[in-house]
Amino acid sequence: MIKMMIGFMKDYWKYRHKVKKQDVWMRKYTKQNDYVLNPSWMMATNLKVWLSEMDETFGKRYCPCFEPSGDAVLDKKMLCPCEFVEDEIKEYGTCHCALFGSADLDKEGWKASSKRLMEEYRVPLDLKEGVLDTRGMPMDSRRDLPIPDAMHQLKSTLNDYSDNELTMIVEREQEALNLEKIAEYRGYSSEKVVKDDHYEVTLHMDGSSFKGSNSSCGT
Repeated sequence: MIKMMIGFMKDYWKYRHKVKKQDVWMRKYTKQNDYVLNPSWMMATNLKVWLSEMDETFGKRYCPCFEPSGDAVLDKKMLCPCEFVEDEIKEYGTCHCALFGSADLDKEGWKASSKRLMEEYRVPLDLKEGVLDTRGMPMDSRRDLPIPDAMHQLKSTLNDYSDNELTMIVEREQEALNLEKIAEYRGYSSEKVVKDDHYEVTLHMDGSSFKGSNSSCGT
């Protein structure tokens, strides 16, 4: 938890100017649609940081809870605020990320939505001897993407990971490409190996200049 808090503060400082810009359009958006932002400053700020990092890493403001899919139509729908917001607010009281919520959602409703999100992402990871197998996670019914995806599993792993090398097994080529982009942005070197039914991406983190943003979505 201490490492996560330190990581959060480092990330907030790194993206503080972008976070302010995120806040401006978010408040305008919520006012226009009769929504509200998550009342938890830390939760809302963490998600703004994630949006900022998604923009920096992938060049677009993708939803902070899902990595790009590689499907141009779906990826456009996942630009925040995503096209699933209204439907999810009707079901949960908030969007999937618990960033935007119904104006009449009470404190318990926000807690329930945040708990749902944390339970989705805080799952046991298949990490053995420096190899993280990201396959086999539940699929989101609206996006048909895994929860947590490879990107979020990487971030969760790095919270307590001390080695300088990590090999990740992913099912789809787009997941491998995303990991390579993340590695490039963070200053890691990486190498990809194509197998018969999966891809392996090895990240070399020794001597990298940036190792922030390790906190998991929903923390």
